[in-house]
Amino acid sequence: MPVARLIRERTVGETRWVALDGRGAAAALYLERSSDAARAVIGARLAAHVRKADAALGGAFVDLGPKGEAFVRLKPDVRLAEGAAVVVGVVAEARRGKLARVRIADETAPALEGVEAWRASLKGGAAAVVEDRAAGDGEVEAAYEDALSARVTLRGGGRLQAERTEALVAADIDTAGRAVKGSRAEAARAINVEAAGELARQMLLRGWGGLAVLDCVAPVDKAAGGQIRAAFLDTFKDLSARQVKALAPSEFGLMEISADWQLTPLGERLLDAGAAPTPETLALNGLRQLEADARANRMARLQLTLPAAAHGWLVASGLDAGGQLAQTYGGRLTIQPGATLMPEVKPAP
Repeated sequence: MPVARLIRERTVGETRWVALDGRGAAAALYLERSSDAARAVIGARLAAHVRKADAALGGAFVDLGPKGEAFVRLKPDVRLAEGAAVVVGVVAEARRGKLARVRIADETAPALEGVEAWRASLKGGAAAVVEDRAAGDGEVEAAYEDALSARVTLRGGGRLQAERTEALVAADIDTAGRAVKGSRAEAARAINVEAAGELARQMLLRGWGGLAVLDCVAPVDKAAGGQIRAAFLDTFKDLSARQVKALAPSEFGLMEISADWQLTPLGERLLDAGAAPTPETLALNGLRQLEADARANRMARLQLTLPAAAHGWLVASGLDAGGQLAQTYGGRLTIQPGATLMPEVKPAP
């Protein structure tokens, strides 16, 4: 079911996108931030210099200047001298422990960067109508919360639990709370098929790629295994043009999946290594909350109190949040640091 609509929520320093399928369910997410200027984002065409060629890896490490380093894979007959200047296009953003991946750019072809590259990679995404939403929109908020949750409730009952480790995405199915219909084999087939489709959707929502393994509920015979594999691939390919492969579940009930990386995983953009919101996330969440409250209380004078680290990030970012807010809401909104753990918006004293 291809992408049918796109929701865009623009706030100071951040724009959150949600792609919706034909059922109206969130199918993929994209996050734009003012800090993206310092990252090598998907589709970007960048000037680079070869830092080190590595024949064993079949490519070279290149320096992207202020945007960091990347790895370019080369054809066997292509050689790049160290120090050579090249123009590259970003095909996969950096993620924890991994450099961005780039390729030698075709400078005669048009370049799609950032959100436009993401839209082009979604089936129906480039032509989908964009619907703008106000700050703090509930549907947008729910989609982003869903993409950070370790457990997802399946429509027919039961849950899918998915966790990304250093090596792979491990997904498990919990049947608790699901009404059992038919034989044990039919009940297992039904939840496995549903969970496989949901795992495809969750990988797109969270920006996950690489190797994934789904631990299916037993028993899984050959016919059921083919349906489970098809459920995953059909869902993924209906929504995305990214390359993906999946094997039928093994005799141990494990379905192996491999998908191309594209974006930095959403969790890495929003959370630190301890799974707590980063100072940037806290600051931007606070600004979004301040805008939402300012719209709901059009005459009120409001004050946003940010945790010290979040306020420090905001000052260092050069975002000029106060100036941007004043253009829309006048001088009735203020921002200050405080001893809070989370952003707080209250009437100004």
